[in-house]
Amino acid sequence: MAKMRFYFLQLAHLLICVTFIVNIVFLCDSSYIFGANMSNKKIYMFCTKSYFDNLFPNVKKSNLKSPFNFPFYVSENPSDFFIAGFEKDKLVFFYTNSKRINLVSGIKIGSAADAVKKSGLSFINKFVIINGNTITTYFDGGLKTLYDVSVINNSYYFFIIYDRIVKPNVVCGIFMVKKSLWDEVLLKEHFLTFDKSSEQDILSSFEKLMFMHLNSMRAYLQKPYFSFSNDIAKIAKTHSQNMARYNFFSHTDNSGKTISDRFLSAGILYKKIGENIAMGTKLLPFFANHLLFNSEGHRKNIEDSFEVVGIGCAIEKNFDNVYYTQDFAVLRQ
Repeated sequence: MAKMRFYFLQLAHLLICVTFIVNIVFLCDSSYIFGANMSNKKIYMFCTKSYFDNLFPNVKKSNLKSPFNFPFYVSENPSDFFIAGFEKDKLVFFYTNSKRINLVSGIKIGSAADAVKKSGLSFINKFVIINGNTITTYFDGGLKTLYDVSVINNSYYFFIIYDRIVKPNVVCGIFMVKKSLWDEVLLKEHFLTFDKSSEQDILSSFEKLMFMHLNSMRAYLQKPYFSFSNDIAKIAKTHSQNMARYNFFSHTDNSGKTISDRFLSAGILYKKIGENIAMGTKLLPFFANHLLFNSEGHRKNIEDSFEVVGIGCAIEKNFDNVYYTQDFAVLRQ
């Protein structure tokens, strides 16, 4: 028996609210410095955690709640960023946008998209999962557009994520995940359904992860890092919750308020503000950021001279839709 299902990473067309109150030119801090150690690190799928940790002896790491049976093991260094997951001491989940890491076929961050095509890897145009006598086919809207995916030794997926804005296109993210683990994500009807306490931990983790990943993108762009604002995060959180609860996707909320209205209602004074929103089925934070990064208007907020950001996440459980709101600002002193 064959089944066909669609796995969407969805992003609305440009709907950016950026309000300029004072016409000021903000300059990038030229003192931004990459870490001195630019040595290449070889990461192998299913390597041991001890091998992995030996490659990053001076990188501070956090454990964050994940939807899997392991925590996200996350670098706190934006210029040497990774998200890892281990099962029985073996690496089964790995994302990076660090220029210091080499992976399959010599592909790394900054590799030209054309060079990837010549790497000898073959790429899929859909996910085909065989489970007993059932064959399930998933069509992913990101395939061939946001990323290419190769199946390595029928044991793991190798996602090559592109920066489609720069010309020529280059690799700006790499994700490796054990095939059976990702197949389970696709097969499971409600992958992100948890009890109430676990759900809050997951949402908090997704928000932290999105912020850390945003700053790793700032490292990629050689821009100063964002600071996190809890007050702004409350505004973003409420907007994501409203979108999930009332089934809409817009910068204008269900009561007709804009981002400017929401800031003013919270008593937050600003020089300029901007907002990104993203929504998708089973949408992990780093995929959401890459979707935004490859949309010119949304990318402008990520690479602009904003100083602080607040992030809010919510999940609509019927379809595992994840909603993200990123609110950016330069605040009045």
